Amino acid sequence: MVENLSSITPELSKAARRELTLTQANVIAETGIQAYKLKQFEAGRFRPDLACLRTLRDFYESQGVDFSQLEAHSAAPLPVAERDTLAQRGLTQAARPGFLIADRVSQDQVDRALDRMEQNDQRVFELIAQEYKSGLLGGASEETEAGLREVFGCLAENHLIFRFLQGKGIVTAAKGDAFTIGDHLVGWLKDSPLADVLPETEEAPNNEELED
Repeated sequence: MVENLSSITPELSKAARRELTLTQANVIAETGIQAYKLKQFEAGRFRPDLACLRTLRDFYESQGVDFSQLEAHSAAPLPVAERDTLAQRGLTQAARPGFLIADRVSQDQVDRALDRMEQNDQRVFELIAQEYKSGLLGGASEETEAGLREVFGCLAENHLIFRFLQGKGIVTAAKGDAFTIGDHLVGWLKDSPLADVLPETEEAPNNEELED
């Protein structure tokens, strides 16, 4: 029994949490585990005591996580025919929960991208809990408008990261002034894991070049 309880690994903790679509902050709030313990544990830099591991595992199981299935999903290889089909689409089987990740995406990029998505999730939770404030002339106040824009920016960035992990980038890093909504959206990515992998567009022609 003790062996089973202590068998939860950082990878299984992250997989269980993501299966439940929870951030680290959510788990910390629900379990009472000290923040540094969960964060350092999932980063592979700290091994909590048995009581902490028991609390963590009990919480995930109480939310419906089946660790035996989770471990089997991570370990069981796909049939050869299915692996070949994925390879033809540029994908590979990986022990990563939720969706298949493109073969060309490195493990470092995966880790940074998922961390960024969790940061965005946490920020969205904080923003949607804020009070809605009306302006002097009706409608939303400037503060609320700014919060709404940030929410949609975080959600949009997470969608772009998700598509990037699938190998299906849908925006490029524009040079010079922004000409499309997509160009403006790239501005949200300046601090994200996508900033160093977005392909750059060509310089847009100026009016003189168009006239020639």
